[in-house]
Amino acid sequence: MKIAMFTDSYLPNTDGVVSSILAFKQGLEKRGHTMYVFAPDADGQAKDPKVFRYHSVKFPPYPQYRAAVFPYVPADVAKKTGVQVVHSKAMVNMGLSAMNFASRASLPSVASLETMIPDGVHYIIKHRGAQQAGKKLAWGYLKWFYSNFDLVTAPSHHTQILMAENGIESIVLPSPVDTNFFKPNGRGEKMKRELGISGKKVVLAVGRIVEEKNYSLIVKAAAAMRDPGTVFLIVGRGPYLERLKGEIAAAGLQEKVKVAGFVSGREKLVDIYNAADVFAFASPFETQGLVQLEAMACGTPACILKDTAPAEAIDEGRNGFTFSDDPKDCAEKLQDCIEKKKKFSLAARKTVIGKYSVGALSGKLAHEYEKLIEGRGR
Repeated sequence: MKIAMFTDSYLPNTDGVVSSILAFKQGLEKRGHTMYVFAPDADGQAKDPKVFRYHSVKFPPYPQYRAAVFPYVPADVAKKTGVQVVHSKAMVNMGLSAMNFASRASLPSVASLETMIPDGVHYIIKHRGAQQAGKKLAWGYLKWFYSNFDLVTAPSHHTQILMAENGIESIVLPSPVDTNFFKPNGRGEKMKRELGISGKKVVLAVGRIVEEKNYSLIVKAAAAMRDPGTVFLIVGRGPYLERLKGEIAAAGLQEKVKVAGFVSGREKLVDIYNAADVFAFASPFETQGLVQLEAMACGTPACILKDTAPAEAIDEGRNGFTFSDDPKDCAEKLQDCIEKKKKFSLAARKTVIGKYSVGALSGKLAHEYEKLIEGRGR
């Protein structure tokens, strides 16, 4: 089977969408399938005959990302490559290209919701009074967009419910995690020395530094920790970075909360996961929470905001805890998780192996592709 995967983000980017594509690609190729990727061009991109790149420009809110400009894919690409199904991990530029290509080439199509676009309208609409209307328009667009695909997938039950409330039907198909890559590696202490936090207990947060990720709650929890020697390490970049640093300075927590910035290379990220005693996630707007699962695959238990998509992976009191939107509760749960790390570590990894393995989820995706292809052949 040959698959055309469309995405607005691909290598050398290292975000959740890229991780999802790479994991599915690995699993599908092990099953004998071929994936072609259609993506915007990017600085530092490697040449790959199975990757089609399209002219792009920088995306202002995130300069490290690029937006494809009118990425038209001729229908005869289907004949040249032999692709049998189109899958879009994009919702805008490359997503519209996927929709158009599948229609013109008469191919079955799948689309996955990976990012909550309605929660990002404030980057485009600055007037707070108009932002709620902007969210409604965004959901209206998504409802129209996904109606053009034969199958829609959601990465979590939480996201599936939210989509259904806005008129979008879907099946749940999470993104997998490569547990042969993300695993305990014994290099955590070495990484602590490199970061200048040797001998410290470490609370780790990884992701884009944006306001909606709720890093402010993590910073406030740092001030409320019982153990004054615990260090909070925040890894990532984004438009909220300078304001976050300002919050840390204003609270006098520069020695307790360290901002490491962007980490280049997945290998180093694995070492950072291994250096952590607990992974903290306070974002209410995730569709799944891949970074949390990567950390758990490395044997790091997690503390997650209640009633969110990432909380679905938490078996309370076995592989981590959930906390309310309260700094004191967050701090208490983080402290408990640190104290129970040895007990929780194996369970955290087993959760990812059991529920989010590359083999099982790639097999499920391949089965959905095959059903669509067979349906078109009747």
